[in-house]
Amino acid sequence: MKLAITTAAALLVATSASAIELGIAGLTATTTTTAEYNVDAENMTLTLEPEVGYAFAGIDFTAGTEISVYNDDFVLGDEMPTLDLKAARQVWDNLELYGEVGYDFELEERTDVTLGASFKF
Repeated sequence: MKLAITTAAALLVATSASAIELGIAGLTATTTTTAEYNVDAENMTLTLEPEVGYAFAGIDFTAGTEISVYNDDFVLGDEMPTLDLKAARQVWDNLELYGEVGYDFELEERTDVTLGASFKF
């Protein structure tokens, strides 16, 4: 019962998102904190996802990563994160073109380059 109460409290407190503008036109910083408890696997995780963004000439540039803090044990710093980079351009209200790439600090290599289009309808 203690585990269920602790998990519920952690989920209510730790799942949040915040965003700020840094005083420079178009520059933003966001952080999403997510706490999850998998009831079937009896596994609790906590992740941080910091991201910075810059909007210039209609293109949104972002750089972010996912950092594992807790996975049934404190794991912050046990593995190196992957830095994800993205450039996106809103063509119409329902069409976005984007390019993504990342760098895996653990493997010390670039991830796959992805080009795509996203449709909303």
